[in-house]
Amino acid sequence: MSPGSDELEEGREDEAKPGYMDKREAAMRYGVHGPSGRRGSWAAAGACLTAALLVLAGCGDGEAAPGPGARGGGPPGAGEGGAPGARATPVSVRVAEAGDLEVTLRASTTLRARERVDVVPKQTGMISEIRVEEGERVAEGAVLARLDDAEWRYQAEQAEARARAAREAVERGRALRELDLMSDQEVESLASDAQVAESEVALARLRVENASIRSPIAGTITHRFIERGQQVNTSDPVFGVADMDRLQAQLAVPEREIHRVEVGQLGRILTEEGGQPVAEGRVERIRPVVEEASGTVLVTVALEARSGDQPLRPGQFVNVDLVTETLTGRITLPRTSVLVDGAAPRVFLARGGVAEEREVTLGYSRGERVEIRSGLEPGDTVVVVGQDNLRGDAAVRVMQIDGDPIEAGPRAVEVEAEAGEGQGPQGERSPPEGGQRPTGEAGGGGR
Repeated sequence: MSPGSDELEEGREDEAKPGYMDKREAAMRYGVHGPSGRRGSWAAAGACLTAALLVLAGCGDGEAAPGPGARGGGPPGAGEGGAPGARATPVSVRVAEAGDLEVTLRASTTLRARERVDVVPKQTGMISEIRVEEGERVAEGAVLARLDDAEWRYQAEQAEARARAAREAVERGRALRELDLMSDQEVESLASDAQVAESEVALARLRVENASIRSPIAGTITHRFIERGQQVNTSDPVFGVADMDRLQAQLAVPEREIHRVEVGQLGRILTEEGGQPVAEGRVERIRPVVEEASGTVLVTVALEARSGDQPLRPGQFVNVDLVTETLTGRITLPRTSVLVDGAAPRVFLARGGVAEEREVTLGYSRGERVEIRSGLEPGDTVVVVGQDNLRGDAAVRVMQIDGDPIEAGPRAVEVEAEAGEGQGPQGERSPPEGGQRPTGEAGGGGR
């Protein structure tokens, strides 16, 4: 076989090998055209291969060895404590603090004016004049309306005339007695008649005076029940007057709780459930007996109608919180932050970007807050929003601290320093001097 035949056979054998690439294909792939470009073709091929290996190496490193809390190796927000690729749950936290806790006893009632009267006329008659209207403030003794008094005035004039005649008769009798023309007994009879006449004058004048209907107390006209020309008698109320400045709340306290109530205790007035107090009062008196029908004791709280920003009115429905005791050094949390779904009460803490489940013991509750008797220490960072979907060791990302955004939270630096401990090298920011991390980074997750 000729040498040319041997080379042809070797070429065919090479073509049959897997991965074989002839010069033409290599030239087409790497841009080599002719023998003069052979050295450049190998350089280009090497550069492409190096770039490909670097890309593969970078992808492999990111998937195989993510650092704790790394931002580039997983989905955004992955925390240091969660599984690789887990998404951190955004939460709001509150730093537990010890403070005073007021133990209260709540009761509901309707406010009443401390002084309120229905004004009635002192005698029967017809309304001839109305001088006030509802809402007007009046002084004690002010004239509210008048009855037609023409007849009573005439009667007063008649009584005065009879009284003058009686006085004159007494004077004449005394003169006649001096002349022994009238006995002492007759003179005494005339004097007695004169006294009766004087009494009739006073009575007639009183009828004229009582034609003016006056307010027995200082206050505000709450009701007007009459019209001009209306006939009224002594049992018909004509006006309602109340002292709108001084109010009272009468509370029905259960017998089993009355031992907690004392005269002088503070009472806070609330007009909305869950709202803030609008006024304050003091326990004025406690009824010494128990109502048999209800088993309650009546407690009266006195207050000023304008003691707060919102004026109160008689007849207004309110809740009253009696402060029966003040406890010091107690931790309280929002009631919604405590999970009580059939198991022991528990809360979640944010520590190092990870949710930590903690069982707690509850104490007194007041409004939307509840006392934590055990299980927490001052300074613990408790999740108050977002805890319903958490589990132990889940990755979390703190969005708010004490109700403030993380960028402006007053304790953002301290909490973030604790939440960011143990972050891996990827995505880690170097803390400034003192070990504090920059504001805006919490829970080990990128924002």
